[in-house]
Amino acid sequence: MNKTEKILGLSIISLAIIFGAIYIFLSVAGKSIIAKTLESLTHKKTTVGYFNLSPTLDLEIKKLDIDGLAKIDSIYISPNLLSLFSGKVIVNSFKLVSPEFTITKAPPAVVNEQKTSVDLISAAPPTPPESIQPKELKLLPFGFKRIRIENGIVNYIDQSISANGIKIVLKDISCKISNLYFFPRRGITNFELKGKIPWREGQVNGQLDIEGWLNFFKKDMQAALKIKDIDAIYLYPYYSNWVNLEKARIERAKLNFSVDINGLNNNIIAECHLALTDMVRKPLEAGEAEEKASKLTNKVLDMFKAVDQGKVELNFSVKTKMDNPQFGFGNFKMAFEDKITKGMSLGFKPENALVFPLKVMEGGVRSFADLTRAAIDGIFAIGNGVIQSAK
Repeated sequence: MNKTEKILGLSIISLAIIFGAIYIFLSVAGKSIIAKTLESLTHKKTTVGYFNLSPTLDLEIKKLDIDGLAKIDSIYISPNLLSLFSGKVIVNSFKLVSPEFTITKAPPAVVNEQKTSVDLISAAPPTPPESIQPKELKLLPFGFKRIRIENGIVNYIDQSISANGIKIVLKDISCKISNLYFFPRRGITNFELKGKIPWREGQVNGQLDIEGWLNFFKKDMQAALKIKDIDAIYLYPYYSNWVNLEKARIERAKLNFSVDINGLNNNIIAECHLALTDMVRKPLEAGEAEEKASKLTNKVLDMFKAVDQGKVELNFSVKTKMDNPQFGFGNFKMAFEDKITKGMSLGFKPENALVFPLKVMEGGVRSFADLTRAAIDGIFAIGNGVIQSAK
């Protein structure tokens, strides 16, 4: 055996010993390392029920609990060891079984307006010296060949709406993603997500369905999003300040919302469709006078049905950028005003006493602008709840 062969043999043995030592150490201390690492990142108490590391460095973690943030029954991670030689971290397979995540939107901060300028100055944090610079944590570029989520749950709690807040749950989540890389790389990222949205007890669950593909390198994409059976009454806290469902006599309202997204060279066009699929109105009691909001709701619904052959829907396009998407309630408002304009062209005019009774006109609906503002107080105000709940 020559000198080169001896050196090569010793190197292989040394690497095997080092690898064996690291493997034994991680197998014994893996639970503690993962728990402490996640606690330092999330500042939440973290526990790990089970940890296993195979000789090929495949990881299996069970009963992971990050207090108030996440509970995951099982996590499976299969790394691509060869990717380390190229300075990247690539995971061949990443699978979550029965994860439950909780996202909480905190109420707006209360500003004490009685503070003087001296108090504000004294409360300001000290300016760090110029010589002290925060350390940047540099991570290796990483990516995933396959991501799978089975039987997932996401709890979204919005405490900014009211004292009690509103909780929106997405359950029975099934998600598949392939070729997701967080560094420049040619290729197509495919994704698919399905889930159910439970609303009120005894009500039909909503359904969420997203499917499509992305090309981050070229900034091209194609996707479709569908949300069926949106319970507009459940989302009432989002628009309660400017809509009175009691006066409008709306007991139940369901919506369907869909978006077809097409993108080329960072330019996105989203074709949106919002449709009212079911509405139940509260009947008037004997001798009860109909409120103005109820009359407006009736007339607006009649107008929409006349324009769209009996349907109540909005169709509109949104143009935005893939790297900076912008979408807000203004898009709904413009589509609504356009539908009002079309309704007027069919003979639905504010001055027409057969369509908008004189008593309603005397209530302040005397111009197109007034009409639009008043009509928005009807059923299509529900659209704002859909947008706000997604933020």
